[in-house]
Amino acid sequence: MKKKIRVKTPKGLQTPQSRRYFAVILSVLLGVFISIAIKQNDQPELLTSVREDELVLILDDLSKQKDSLEIELLKQTQILESLKSGSGDEARKAAQNRIDQLILLSGTAPVSGRGIQVLITGDVYSVNSFTILDTVQELRDAGAVAIEVNGVRVINSTYFTDTNEGISVNNTKIRSPYKLLALGDPETMSTALKIPGGMSETVTTSGGNVIITEFPELEITSSVPLTTPEYADSVID
Repeated sequence: MKKKIRVKTPKGLQTPQSRRYFAVILSVLLGVFISIAIKQNDQPELLTSVREDELVLILDDLSKQKDSLEIELLKQTQILESLKSGSGDEARKAAQNRIDQLILLSGTAPVSGRGIQVLITGDVYSVNSFTILDTVQELRDAGAVAIEVNGVRVINSTYFTDTNEGISVNNTKIRSPYKLLALGDPETMSTALKIPGGMSETVTTSGGNVIITEFPELEITSSVPLTTPEYADSVID
C-alpha cells in the first residue's frame, strides 16, 4: 500500500478563535444561499412576455438550482452546528489539508515520503540549466509534489541559469554531480525520466550519466523562508 506524503506542520486549527472565524464565514454563506433562493423565486414582470415552453425550461432550471441550494444549505448548516458544539473535526481536517497543500506548493517546510533520487553527471556539453529544468518539468508531469536540487528547494518561481562554473538555481551556484530529490510515486517518475527521447537518453547520448534510485522513504530537508507581504496586512487580530 502506498504511503502518504507526510508534511511536517503544526496541528490543525483547533482553537476557539478558529472555530469562531469558521462560524462567521459559514453564517455569511448561509445568508448568501438564502438570498439567492429568495431572489430566484421572485421573478420580475419580464416573465410575462416569455413563451410557455420557455417558462417550463426556466421553471425546471430553477427547481434544479433550488434543490442544489437546499443540499448545500443543509451541508453548511451541519458544519456550522458542529463548529458551535466544538466538534468541527471535518472543517479542521479540510483546513489542515489545504494548509498542507499550500506548504507543498510554497516549499516552506521539510517534507518526507516515497520518492526518487536522480543523480546527473556530465560536463557543460551534456548537462546545462535546460537539462535540469527539463528534468524538473518531467518530474512534475509525473506527479512529483516536492523537488530539491543540490539542497535548493524547487518551487514555482525557481529559475535556472548557466554560469562559467556550472549552473545557478535562484542565484545559488551548483556543480556536477547534480542530485535531484523528488517526492511522489517512484515507479511513475522513474518511468517518465527513462522514456525514449527524454531527459535520461538526451544526457547519456551527450556523454553524461544518469542514475535513478527509488526510495520507500525519502526526506527533503530544504525549505523556502516565508516572506513578509509588502502590500498586504492581516485583518485577523
